[in-house]
Formats: sequence, structure tokens, C-alpha cells
Amino acid sequence: MRQAQQQHLSVVVSPPVELLALEVSDTGALSNAVLRAAIALAVDRGALSNVIFQKQGEITASLLPQALTGYAFLFPADRDLNKANELRGGLTPPPLTLAADGDGAMQLAAQRIALNLREAGFNVQVANAHNAPHPDLALRKLPLEGADPAAALETLLRGAGENVPVAGRNPNALFRAEHDVLDLHTIVPLLDLPRAWAIGSRVRDVRLRADGTPDLAGASLEGTQ
Repeated sequence: MRQAQQQHLSVVVSPPVELLALEVSDTGALSNAVLRAAIALAVDRGALSNVIFQKQGEITASLLPQALTGYAFLFPADRDLNKANELRGGLTPPPLTLAADGDGAMQLAAQRIALNLREAGFNVQVANAHNAPHPDLALRKLPLEGADPAAALETLLRGAGENVPVAGRNPNALFRAEHDVLDLHTIVPLLDLPRAWAIGSRVRDVRLRADGTPDLAGASLEGTQ
């Protein structure tokens, strides 16, 4: 986005449509919930947002965006390396594999997370998702779909492979459902990400759909002189 703006292109940005999340296995080396909790505390969301994604996202520790639920702020998103080391205690887990979907920013984000976890005493190696079909950790983008919080939460949980029922549709029930999932530390929310598109100077009236993709039905191309 920054490069497009430097080239004086118009940029159309959607609301958050994807959740950047770290999926943590609950088997093998990470079957211990305390170790998973230490991993969740060790990740530096601020560095991911500021350095890797150039501030084009919202830091979060909640599954759903604040604008959708109103309670995302109740989940603390600050890094606590001291607490992570305290939780890990004298445990020395075996080497862990971190796989990331895609390339570019996702691979850079995975490298940054691996560095965070090494600072907390975890031996983490980054691999491409194609080469690590069963990683200990996986960095993924999960869709944030629709304006209905309960439906969005159910879709997101299915995408993450979490079979946790959403018992109600009111904010209290949704908060409890999120809390129950996050308390397992098998999914660690990191950033709410928008989609952005650079628009050439001759293109007019481009709109974005709810999922952040362009709707060109009403768009036009300005004629040349």
C-alpha cells in the first residue's frame, strides 16, 4: 500500500476481512497447555503490525473485530516475555516447526514470530506450508465473513478446525464462546487485516464487496484526450 501511495495511485481499503492467527498444535511437543500459553504471550503483535504489515491492520487478541462485537478490547494483546518465560519454567521443548501459508509478508511474519519464540526459549524453525504438512505451529489468514457476529464466529472456527459450538447469539454468549476457545491456546489471534487495491488514475467508481474484493459493476475507464 505504501508503495502504491508513493506512486500517487488511489488506494481503496476494505474494513478488516481476514484474521491473521497462529494455530498451535495440542499434540506432541505442545500437548502441555502451559507451553501453548507461553507461546501466546511471547508473540509481539506490535512488531508484526508496524514492521511487516506497515500498520495496515489492527492488533487484536480476539477472534472477532472490535467493531463487530464491542468486546475485543477485553482480550489483552500486549506481549509479556517475562510471563512467557515464567510459564515455560525449566521445560525445554524439542524443536518446533512453524509453517506459513503463502509467501512475501506471510513468510516475513513467520520469521518474526519464530524470533519472538526463540526469545522465550523455544527452538522454532520456519518452513513453507507445502513442505510441512503437520507443523507444530501454522500462521494462517482466516476469513472474517458477514455482519452477524455469531455466524462470523462459527465460520472462523470451522476454518480453524475448532469444533466449539456457539451456544447463543447475544454478546455474553459470544464472549464466552471466544473465551473458551482462546483459553485452549490452540489459536492465537494476531491482527485484523483489510484488503487494499491500488486504482489507476483513469479508473472511476470502484467499490469493494463485503469480503474486500472489487466490485467492478459500476466502474468505468476514463477516456483519453
